[in-house]
Amino acid sequence: MSSFAAWGLTILGLAVTTTIAEMLLPQGKTRKVIRSCIATVTVLLIVTPLPQMLKSGFDFDFFGGDGIETDGKYIEYVDDAKRKMIEQSVEEYLRQSGYDGVIVSVELGDGGFTAKSASIKFDETGITENDAHIHKSEIIKLVAEYLRLGEEAVMTYG
Repeated sequence: MSSFAAWGLTILGLAVTTTIAEMLLPQGKTRKVIRSCIATVTVLLIVTPLPQMLKSGFDFDFFGGDGIETDGKYIEYVDDAKRKMIEQSVEEYLRQSGYDGVIVSVELGDGGFTAKSASIKFDETGITENDAHIHKSEIIKLVAEYLRLGEEAVMTYG
């Protein structure tokens, strides 16, 4: 806890204690003497930490600083993790369907696990346009079905 927060909590605790003590005090001269003693203690508690705080500077950081990240960075991290998870699952589905080495990139829709579009790269797979036994259209269809997209939302490269 920062020194500023501890100082504030001390003053708050003193205020609560003073209020309770005021209710319990008897009427008369004794009450006046005790109230002046409480006022002196209050002034001392407020003034005592000020020189130290002025030397070291005020620390208004109530949360520790290092444990908090901006929302933007966290949202980007989560969106990137979702996208990678979906891409890996599509590639694994294609691998199980007999198409190994196909690279799929996915663009996510707004805030969810649904894909808006997909891109398939055939460059690194060794698949060429003239291969008779591998049909790119079948891979496009598998990706579109897996992601629940129309085939027009699946682009191919290579």
